[in-house]
Amino acid sequence: MPRIAFVTIAHNDYLDELCLKWSKAASDALAESGVEVKVMEKAVTDYLSAREIGRSVSAMGVDGVVLFLGTWMECPNAMSVLREVEHLPLCLWGFPMFEHKGALTGTGSYVSYTMFKGTMDRLGYRYLGVLGMPDAPDTIDEVKRFCVAAGAAQAMKRLRIGYFGYTSMGIYTGTFDHVLMRGRIGPEIVHYDSYTLINRAHALAASDCSEPLNRLKMYRIRDDVNRDDLLKAARFTQALLDLCGEDGLDGVNIKCQYEFSKEYGFVMCVPLSLLAEYGVISSCEGDILCTVSMSIMSSLAGKTVAYGDSINSEGDVLKLSSCGFMPFSMGIPGRQEIRKFLPHPGFSGIQCSFVQRPERVTVMRLIEDVGDYHILYFTGQGLETQLRQGYMPALDVWLDGSCADFLKHANGQHYAICYGDMSKEIEAYAVLMGIRAIRV
Repeated sequence: MPRIAFVTIAHNDYLDELCLKWSKAASDALAESGVEVKVMEKAVTDYLSAREIGRSVSAMGVDGVVLFLGTWMECPNAMSVLREVEHLPLCLWGFPMFEHKGALTGTGSYVSYTMFKGTMDRLGYRYLGVLGMPDAPDTIDEVKRFCVAAGAAQAMKRLRIGYFGYTSMGIYTGTFDHVLMRGRIGPEIVHYDSYTLINRAHALAASDCSEPLNRLKMYRIRDDVNRDDLLKAARFTQALLDLCGEDGLDGVNIKCQYEFSKEYGFVMCVPLSLLAEYGVISSCEGDILCTVSMSIMSSLAGKTVAYGDSINSEGDVLKLSSCGFMPFSMGIPGRQEIRKFLPHPGFSGIQCSFVQRPERVTVMRLIEDVGDYHILYFTGQGLETQLRQGYMPALDVWLDGSCADFLKHANGQHYAICYGDMSKEIEAYAVLMGIRAIRV
């Protein structure tokens, strides 16, 4: 859970028990929701306190700042603290009038909110604005979504993704601008040659891979899969884990085709699927935008994520299916199976051969425009699904929107898949990042 600084801004003439009551109620409710809240004990009431508190917050290493407008205040004081923390994700929180001793009473927070919101809008600040009482569950949910989105935005700046090979099979929509990605979204993409991974895997003894090998044996293994197949998958898994530990990698993307699938003779489906169970964002075909989409979703949801190719649509049901990758924990318990890859002259090795659990999902892709990005996403109900072609992992999703709208906006075939409805978190993240979010 993210660490968030909570700063109360007020005016000395109005800093009374009501202001302190609502300020404490707000920070307490946020902490009770699971957020790590760093409360500034003193309220900002003048330039000196604004500078002191702003500098303190800036040095804390927090993921975001909640500016809680406790009373009417003067814009220069709020601006003074804002200038010290403007590099962090921001939430501006005000509250309306309320019943007190039988009368409608206010602290001036509502006026401050509209006044300073106008100021921030005029200056082009990116922030999430919330106007609601601290004892209202919907208000706390909204501020918590800011905290989650702020944590994701900061996590992306620290993210490191290992990129093995390059974009596969000339997939244009999988290409990306390295510097734009680093500067605008955050992740560093660390390039490796495929041979680096192959050498690392070959150097490992069977005893070095016992932990991932034992994990693989927890699942159903078809008779056509032999011990050498499992050991090879375990070696690649351990080699990737070692590289992640040594180089601080949070995710990996491996260009499987054609080096691994055809030339080397072992697809990377099972190693990547198992790697996801260790908390490493994993995907393939060199589509870094897919990997980053999965990373954003994982940060927002705190869950393991998968991806699928948009394969087909019938009515408002979209079929998502990868070639052989699927995190084991996203399958139906007891049905996770490993088998030889679909017979094909261009592929050798083993694959995951099970469908996803039929639950509510959010599906998303970060799309690179000319000089910027936008997000395309939708929610829907996962359905009981058959293996694609009798082999491939899949999930049929009945969209809450329409497949026709999806196809109007579709850009690329790979989409991150997460269980649950993450629509509001995605929208909050998009606001903080200053990018469009298109829901279909």
